[in-house]
Amino acid sequence: MTMAASAPQVPTGLAGLFTMPWHHRALLRRLVRREIEARYRGSLLGVVWALLTPVLMLAVFTFVFSVVFQARWGSSTGGKGEFALILFAGLIVFNMFSEALNRSPSLVLENPSYVKKVVFPLEVLPWVMVLSSLFQVVISLAICSSFILR
Repeated sequence: MTMAASAPQVPTGLAGLFTMPWHHRALLRRLVRREIEARYRGSLLGVVWALLTPVLMLAVFTFVFSVVFQARWGSSTGGKGEFALILFAGLIVFNMFSEALNRSPSLVLENPSYVKKVVFPLEVLPWVMVLSSLFQVVISLAICSSFILR
């Protein structure tokens, strides 16, 4: 009697939440890359939008809040540049959470072929969304750090 080879068992509970991405890292890598490529596929500038979007967002928010509304951050005298960086740091975190929360409910509906497969680990899908939104966060942080280092 031969036993079929089964996939390694991933711990459940809180420990499984953090060890699961390591066990499925190759699958996660492929799905995150596919998600990022799908986001920018068909656009005129492609992945350049990942760089252009945070810069344009920073410019618009800085203009609206510091010029039009003349908002200030506490007793800061750093001017518009300091205000823009503080605003941008908050927007980076907000955009990551809003993207993950807005796209998470549709994960199952967007991937029906994965859900129907018996051996596909469904707990990978939320990690794909979180990691693909972290791609934009890393780019935004690089832009933010380039403004700080000036």
